[in-house]
Amino acid sequence: MAPSSTLKSPASGKVKRSGHSRKLFLKILRVLVLTIACLAVLIPLAYLVINSLKLQADMYTTPPIIIPRRITFEHFQTAFGNPKTLRYLSNSLIVASVTTAVTVIVSTLCAYGLARLGLRARWLALIIFVFLFIRFYPRITTVIPYFLVMRDFSLLDTVWAIIIGHLGITIPFVTWLMLIVFQDLPREVEEAAMVDGAGPLQRFWRVALPMAAPGVASAAILTAFLSWNEFLIASSVAKRQAQTLSIAVAGFVTDKGIQWGPMAATAVIMIVPMILFALFVQRYLVRGITLGAVKG
Repeated sequence: MAPSSTLKSPASGKVKRSGHSRKLFLKILRVLVLTIACLAVLIPLAYLVINSLKLQADMYTTPPIIIPRRITFEHFQTAFGNPKTLRYLSNSLIVASVTTAVTVIVSTLCAYGLARLGLRARWLALIIFVFLFIRFYPRITTVIPYFLVMRDFSLLDTVWAIIIGHLGITIPFVTWLMLIVFQDLPREVEEAAMVDGAGPLQRFWRVALPMAAPGVASAAILTAFLSWNEFLIASSVAKRQAQTLSIAVAGFVTDKGIQWGPMAATAVIMIVPMILFALFVQRYLVRGITLGAVKG
């Protein structure tokens, strides 16, 4: 009689086939979800680019023309022909750059301090609640008080008024984000550095910060996007000289109608710097992952 170990049970074969079918189904489902998500992002972007290249007459046809009959760059010429466009672009770059740099530096230091202070859970939860409350309460309620404060400090229609307003949004959010990052880092590496005589700043700069590089890069991208696209605060304190591209895009909605072509062209100009910035910072995400320590 053959040993039982050499016998193959029909039930075990069915279990294996069932497991393989389930893995295949999950893989197909994952690919399908990612495809839908990519299309949801790329289709509006593609339509925006197409509208920036359409003739003005093709904007109002019924049914709408998806593929333009003839490509034109007149809308980009209109956008760049306006001398204010370069000033809007310069203001946006200054606001987003300063806001991102200050936010990442201040929030990273604050988050590291909070993560290593050894606070009780209730106090840490209270601090996190305050950060999230500041981040998510309605911005419209602060527009008039903020306008009055900037007027009293003679900062209206300056990029500094926009930057200060953006910092009030980004610093609490990024501090909370980086606090989570630093709390998840293995403390054994910092303790080893402490044994070797490293001080707090050395441990932060040489040990914790390289391990937290992916979080810092993510925080920089989120901060830059928030500052670059923000409209409410910028429109409330900037009237002429300090206007940004987000205000310029909204300016194409006039009492005579919506200028779809120039609006789409300006929006495309507005998107390009953020795409380049995200591609530049992306390598630091990968580099930070390779430098990070692994618990084990």
